[in-house]
Parts: sequence; structure tokens; C-alpha cells
Amino acid sequence: MLTSGYWAQSKRPLHILIFLMPLVIAYELGLFFVLRSEEGLITNKAHVTLIELFDAFGIPATSGFYLGGVLIVVILLLWHLLNRDSWRVDGRTIAIMTLETIALTLPLIVLGQLISKTAISASVIASIGPTEQHLAEMTFLAQLTVSIGAGLYEELMFRMLLIAMLHTLMVDLGKLSFNLGAGIAIVVSAAAFTWYHPLEGEAGTLSPQRVAFFFLAGLYFGIVYVARGFGIVVGVHALYDIIMVSMMNLGDDV
Repeated sequence: MLTSGYWAQSKRPLHILIFLMPLVIAYELGLFFVLRSEEGLITNKAHVTLIELFDAFGIPATSGFYLGGVLIVVILLLWHLLNRDSWRVDGRTIAIMTLETIALTLPLIVLGQLISKTAISASVIASIGPTEQHLAEMTFLAQLTVSIGAGLYEELMFRMLLIAMLHTLMVDLGKLSFNLGAGIAIVVSAAAFTWYHPLEGEAGTLSPQRVAFFFLAGLYFGIVYVARGFGIVVGVHALYDIIMVSMMNLGDDV
């Protein structure tokens, strides 16, 4: 049975860092060994946005490619130090976080299937950024790598940074209640998350199914982030994209 101790520990930065380190390492290794091509380094749109931000501060793209993982680690370590938390890591908490991630991914899979099967390919293509043809030309390992990156960097942008900024403006400065500020921040971040993704269907026109899927998925991620923390929401997002990529590849083999 889950205890109140688990709910608190799973949201602490040190446990989040330990939980996410396999994903961070896998993505960084994938950048170096898998995503290199004659066209350059292929990565997801959220990571490209982060690289452009680094470039605006004078860090060239060639160096910025590998700083995303460092940024996530540094943010979590600074957060841990500012909280003055214990350095003790509970292995049971990490294990239960894994099980919780799997459980919370299932409703998102059901949502995608209920709204439209096109949401499967749309979500993966949106995470990577290229066309569907380009996606098909990528190796399965490359697709898995960008799926992990989408979980890390889209959640960093749209949940950790955007929701935190909006919540600070509305609650700390605007004096709204915590719940009202969190609710508004979740809705705004979901709208931004939707706008960020390609919303055109196969005919080149706006697809209501894609709009509905990405907005509802954005709301879901926002609720998971506020209720369960950064580690769980990254795990859910990455696992969902990994499952969708696997389903697409299995479909191609049938």
C-alpha cells in the first residue's frame, strides 16, 4: 500500500533526478551515437528550441546539443540544495515511481485510441518534427531516442518552466488562490502545448481530432505534473511516445 511518505518523496528533486537519470543518459548517448546523419543531428523540436535559447546567450549549437541533459541535472541538484533535503535515496520510492508511471500512461493510450488513431502518428511526428516520410526513414532506435527526448524537453518547457512561471505570476504576484492559479496555468500550458504541435490532417486542413487529442493530453500532463511532480510526468510522456513508436513499427511489420 502506498504511504504518504511515498507521495512526498517521489516529488523531491533527488528522487526525481535518480528516476530520470536513465532517460537523460539514454538520450545523450542516442544524440551521440544514433541521431547523427549527413543532414546534421536530428533531435526533437523542444530540444531544438532549447538549443536556440542557448544560442541566444552565445552558446553555439554544436556545444548546446549536449547541454540540455546538463541543464536538467543542474536544475534538480540546485532545487535539492535549496530545499536542504537529505541525500538518502529510497530505492523503493524509485521502484514505485516506475509502476506509477506505467499506470498513468494507460489512460493516455486509451484517450488516443478513443479520439482517433491518427493521434498515434501525430504525437510521434510532432515530437520529432520531420514529415511522416522522414519518420519512416528513421531507425527504430532513433525513433525511441527522440521519444525519450520529447518526454524530457517538452515537459521541461511546457510543465516545469511554463506552469511554474504562470503560477508565480498569478499566485505569488496576482494573489490568486493556489488551486485557481494552478488550474489556469494547466489550461494555458495545454493550449501552448496544442499550438506547438502540427494540427493539420492528411488533407492539409485543421484536424479537430488532433486539436482535441493534444489539448486533452496537455491537460492530462499538466494535472499529472501538478499532482505528482516532474519525474512522473516525464516518465509518462516518454513511455507513451515509446509505446506509440513501437505500435507504429509493429503495424508496419504486420
